[in-house]
This record gives sequence, C-alpha cells and structure tokens, in this order.
Amino acid sequence: MLPGFELAVLSGISAAVLAVVAYRKTAGQSRLVRGSFVGVGVAGLLWAVGYANYLLVDPAESYAALRWLWLGSIPFVTLWVVFVIAYTDQAALFKRRILVLLAIEPVVVLLAALTMPAHDLFLSGQSTGTIAGYEVLVPTIGPLFVFHQLYTFLLGVFSLLLLIRTLGDTDPAYHPQLLVLVAAGSLPLIGPLQQLSSLTIAAIHGPPLVLSLFCGMLLLGGLRYRLFDVLPTARGHILSTMEDGVVLVDDDGRIRIANAAARRQLALPEPVIGCDAAAVLPCGDQLLQFASRNDSPETALHAMGSETTHRTDGGTAQLRPHPSGLELFFQTEGSERHFIVSTEPAPAETTVEGQLLVFRDVTAQRDQELEFQAVIEHTTDVVTIADPDGRITYVSPSVEPELSYTPVELIGTEVGGLFHPDDTEAVEAELSTVEGTDKVVHSQYRIRTGDGEWRMVETTVRGGRSTPVTDGVILTTRDITDRYRHQQRRRVMNRVLRHDLRNDMNVVVGHAEILVDALDSDQVRHAETIQQKASNLVRLGEKVRKIDQRLHGRDRALKRIDLSRIVEDEVRSLHERYPETAIRTRIQEASILGDTLIRAAVANLIENAIEHNDSDHPEVDVEVSTNPETGRVELAVSDNGPGIPEAEQRVITAGIETPLEHISGLGLWLVKWIVEGMDGDLGIENTDPRGSVVTLSFPSVEQATADADRSAPESASNADRSADQFTDTVGSRRTGAPIQTTTRGDG
Repeated sequence: MLPGFELAVLSGISAAVLAVVAYRKTAGQSRLVRGSFVGVGVAGLLWAVGYANYLLVDPAESYAALRWLWLGSIPFVTLWVVFVIAYTDQAALFKRRILVLLAIEPVVVLLAALTMPAHDLFLSGQSTGTIAGYEVLVPTIGPLFVFHQLYTFLLGVFSLLLLIRTLGDTDPAYHPQLLVLVAAGSLPLIGPLQQLSSLTIAAIHGPPLVLSLFCGMLLLGGLRYRLFDVLPTARGHILSTMEDGVVLVDDDGRIRIANAAARRQLALPEPVIGCDAAAVLPCGDQLLQFASRNDSPETALHAMGSETTHRTDGGTAQLRPHPSGLELFFQTEGSERHFIVSTEPAPAETTVEGQLLVFRDVTAQRDQELEFQAVIEHTTDVVTIADPDGRITYVSPSVEPELSYTPVELIGTEVGGLFHPDDTEAVEAELSTVEGTDKVVHSQYRIRTGDGEWRMVETTVRGGRSTPVTDGVILTTRDITDRYRHQQRRRVMNRVLRHDLRNDMNVVVGHAEILVDALDSDQVRHAETIQQKASNLVRLGEKVRKIDQRLHGRDRALKRIDLSRIVEDEVRSLHERYPETAIRTRIQEASILGDTLIRAAVANLIENAIEHNDSDHPEVDVEVSTNPETGRVELAVSDNGPGIPEAEQRVITAGIETPLEHISGLGLWLVKWIVEGMDGDLGIENTDPRGSVVTLSFPSVEQATADADRSAPESASNADRSADQFTDTVGSRRTGAPIQTTTRGDG
C-alpha cells in the first residue's frame, strides 16, 4: 500500500514550490498565463493539504475536513485548461465569455461540495473504510460528482489535444517543453478514469501520487527547458517554414523564435530559445540596437559603430548599411556568408512584445556580383545598379574618372538626382518601365558630374530579369558629349544650309524674275542685288566648310595662349574694317591654356557685336581681366545694340536647337564650340536699357596647371601686372589711362 500521508505532504510541498517558482518566473508573461499557472500550483497545494487532513481527522468529521480538498481538486483541471489555452495562444478562446463559461462548472460544483451533508447531490453516506492504514469516511457518490468527473475528463482530453496540435505547429525548439506538458497533462486523467470505472463509492485516495508526479514534471520542465519564462505564445508555423532566417526577440533581448533556416545559416547554438540574443547572434548588440531604433540604417549604424565582432565559433562578423536595412557578412570555417537584415515589429498574433529580425541570405548573389564586377570594373562605361525605389546600391569604379564621383558618394542616393531636372522624369519613367522585367531601353540624357559640369551621356536601362546577378535595375552610361557636340554642329550647319541658303536663293530667284520682266534702268540695281546675295551664299558656304574643318580637325593638345595679345590684334583688325564703330578696350595681361582657334572665337564674338548693332552711334566695350573670386580669366564684350533675344540665349546656353528655337547665323555657335573645347564657359545677359554682354571664362594657366598635376602653380609675374593698364585699338599701352574710345570717320 502506498504511503498516503507522506505522499500527500510531498505533493503539497511540490505544489507550493511550483506556485512560488511560477509566480517569480512568469513575471514577463501575460496575466492570464501567470494567474492560471500560479493557480494550478495553489490548487494543488490545497488539494494535498485537504487530503492529508482527510486522513488524520476522525471519520465523523470527514465532511468538514474534505472542504480543503474540494477547494483544490475541483478547480484544478479548469485552471490547468486555462493555462494550456494561454500557453498555446488560442486567441479564439481568450474571449471573456469563454472564460466565464469555464468558471461556471467549478463554482457550482464547489458550492455543492461545501454544503454537504445538507444534501446528497455531490456525496452521501457515513460508511467508513481504511486507506493507507488510516480509518476514513468512504462516502457514496452523487449525480453531481459523476458529472464533475466526466466534465474534468473531457477538459483534460481537450487540453491534451491543444498541446498535441501545438507540438506539430511550432518551432522544434519548444518540443521538449510541449512533451513535458503532454505527460503532465495526462496524469489528472487517472482520477476520473478510476472513478468512472467504479460508480459505487467515491474514489479519492489516488491524488497524492498523481499530484506529486504532476508537480515534479512541471518543475523539471521549468529547470531544464525554461518552461516558466520562455513560452511559445506564437506557434510560428509560417515563420518556421520560411526560407529566410527569422529570429523573434522579445523586449528583454531573449530569443523567442529562431526558425530552422536561421539556426542553420547563422550557426546558432542549441538550444537557442530563451538565450540572450546579443550573445548568440552575429553582431548581436548592434542588431538589437538597430531593431530598437526608428532612424535610417546609415544613422543607426553610425551611432552603433561598425567594428568587427568575433564569434564564439572562431569566425568574425561585420555590418554595413544597405538600402533595405543592414548587410551582415561573417566568416566562419573558411567561408563568407552575406545576409540582408531587416526588422519589423513582432506580428500581432504572436502576443509577444518585441522585434522580428529577418535574415535574407544573399551569399550566392554576392558571389555572382563579384564575378559581374570583375568584368564591368575594367570598362570605361559607368555601370549603376538601383533598387526598386531608385536608390543606388552599386556603381562601378569608372564613375570616378568619367563623372568625378567616388562610389561611396553615390551609394544610397537616388539615381534620378544625377540627371538634369528636365530629364529626371523621363529617367524615372524608364526605371519604372523596366522594373521586374527583362526589357532594355536606350536613351540620351544630360548628367551632372561631381565637378558641377553637365555632360551628355548615352544610357542603357536594363530590367533585373535580364541578368541573374541583381534584382534591381542596371543603368549603363557612356559619355558621348564630344560626339553629341559634333552631331549638334552638323545639325546646325545643315539647318543653315537648308534654311538660310534657301531663303537667300529665294531672294535671288525673285530678283532674277524681275530682271527678266524689267528691261529698264532698274536692271542695274537688281543685278547688284543678285550679285550681293550670290556673294553671301558663297561666303556662308565657305564659312560653314571652314568651321567644320577647323573644329573636327582641331588639335586637342592645349598650350599657353596670350589672350591679351590676341584680343588686341583682333580689335585692331576689326577697327580697320568697321571704322564707324566706337571700340573701347580695357585689357589686363592674361594667359590661358587653349589652342589657336581662340583667335576665331574672339574675332567672331566682337564682329557679332558690331554687325548686329543697330544704334545710330554703335559702341562696343572689350575687357580682359582676372576674376578675383574665381581666379578665372574673363573676356567680356558688351554693346549698345538691341540685345540678344531670350530664346536665342536659351538655345546657346542649353546647347540644343529645336525647330521652334534656333539662332540666326553661326557666330555664337562657333564661339561656344571653341570655348567648350578649352574647358571654358560662355555667359550671356542683356543690359538695361539696351545692349548685351557676352562673357567668356577660361581657367588661367595657373589654375589649369594646378588641376592637371596638383603641383604648385607656376610663377605668373606677367599676370600680376597692374589691372590699370589699358590698350587702345592700335596697341599702344598707357598706364593709368581711362577706358579708351577710338572712332574713325569715313574720310
């Protein structure tokens, strides 16, 4: 015979310890989990105390002694079922009305048990018997007692079904816990089964052994498998079966879920559930800080630091910013793995306060990208990869010599921001068109270099499906500025030949027709007109031919050019041809790096100001100086003529003609093309009330030399002469003289 009293004392102690440990260890769990778990321990304690008292008292007082037993045994199974519902995260059963319904049966049965022997609904009779050497009351069961045993049996079976279902639907790391609960939850079924097999008298002598085993199993589960403080409140079936690694970290920094992919790919230790995430995850401290911050990955990583961390398995790990979060790469056992780490709040259905870390393995992709980079990094074309949001994730090293950017400057920026504002919308439309496809689009756009210069580039935009190395959009850009300028020159020349020559020829034809019909004294005048227009055509054709020959055959090697002397020579020559125009000069000694075509640019610029001046007293001012702020040499030609129309200004500064907006003639185009070939700039503005100023800006010899070899600028004593030296049109210099005006009469 089993030692009933001793077992009762042992089960009471076990239940008391279970209640205390559960209360302390479940402080971080929900109130329902904590209350039901502690309630099971308290109910077990009352059950054990009541049973021990039942053995010791006189049989005549047994009904009164059994009240303590009923206080524990009747609600015991119900409290256990409530705990299982909370443990398995059965949200549908968390409703208040469900919990109230569960409480009705134990309350009604307990009231009936506490009011015995006033009625026979629960137990009846005064017969006695012997249990474990103690003479005790052995009452006869009533209908309510039978109902209670059947009800608790069904509740116990229901709790087992919930646990078994969760066993197949949760992370394998929780399986030991669940098996302990299944074994412990099976023990309370022994009493109802024993009672239902014999409905004659109440069988109440088995609880000490069952209760001792039950409490012992739960305490073992708490010590060995952290049953009390790490609960699978989210079964995580979907998370467990994801190909990406998923780690759920609660607010205390403990791992609550780590699916099979995460444990395998990150080489996490076993068991990992309940472990400190900072200690077991690669770069754990930084990942936890990243998960808890709301700012950008770059800002978060800068605040956290990016030092390499050493892993417990001998490997190293490091983080770096990525548009989708952070990129984790670590080395272990001679191999390197790469992951894109993103974070989001724990799913609402898990009822866990914490963060979800998702690790997407991109090792294979990075290996392909390395092969891809090995090919593209030896080409002069600039290759850029942009993610679906249009942010740059990779740019080839050729971007530095071609566009004057470093790859670090561009990573993470929006690719559309590199292009001209007028082209940005078209670029973004192309990105959207090819995204997620294998389409390829070719275009030409203006792009801004790191030096602030606009260059014309030929772009090829490819969808991510066109190559297996990336899921973004690939842009290949090639600088075609020189080719574009060549094409633009040809278009302008073709326009001149087609438009201007055609118009002149129409005039020639018209006058020729008049000559045919008019045989009077006007014949001489019409003949002169025909001669003049024919000569214009000849000169224009010759001019176009020479410009084309000069620009396409020019020597790209720049040399030191005395700009001051060239301006003086051209002013002198033009004064001879246009003596009626007052030309004033202010010329400072200045030299630039250029070619001999600068003479043609100077001559055309001044001649254009003279020829288009419709003033009764035409005036032209020519000034050569060095800008004290920029250090660049500037040639400014201003006049009192009608000014340059705004439409023509837009055309010449943008460098693009359209059928609706173009320039009459070739003078300014020739100047622009020559100046751009010498790293110069052309600026135009009109003056009030009349006139315009055209300014050519060039790097000085010192600037150009410093930019070329980063060495100390050569001595420029000639350029440091006084800015108060002026030259008239015949070249004589006079120190301190005002701006000179030279005007020659017709005679």
